[in-house]
Amino acid sequence: MGEAGTQNSKTAAEQPSALLAQLADNPDDEALRERAAMALTHAGRHAEAVAVLSERLVNLTAHDGPTLPSLAKRYLQPELAEATAKLPDSDETEAFVRRFVVANGRVLYYWTPRAMADDPGLRHAIRSRLAKRLSSAPAGGQR
Repeated sequence: MGEAGTQNSKTAAEQPSALLAQLADNPDDEALRERAAMALTHAGRHAEAVAVLSERLVNLTAHDGPTLPSLAKRYLQPELAEATAKLPDSDETEAFVRRFVVANGRVLYYWTPRAMADDPGLRHAIRSRLAKRLSSAPAGGQR
């Protein structure tokens, strides 16, 4: 099925423009903000997705190694949604996709292998862990 067929199969509520309109009326709705940013990401509108997330959420991403591009606020490249990294002790590389989760006014970007990129279980586990960690953290943080 072509891209147009895939786009037509989505309900109007799943379209980025519809979600962004809803978000304009409900700017503090984190779940809606996350859905809108994910819809933009799936539409290839990566810079817009990062802007939607950055508008009201604190980016918690920090450096975790030299093999993949940094996702920390200072170094985040909104258009860079995919990257490859050399596997340890090997000459092989693996494709990674940038994803994110939202919880408690924060956004956490992470790299995941392409095969796991849209695994709802992975996103749920990361979001749950983040929410649990943030619920016990002192208030505040950097945007």
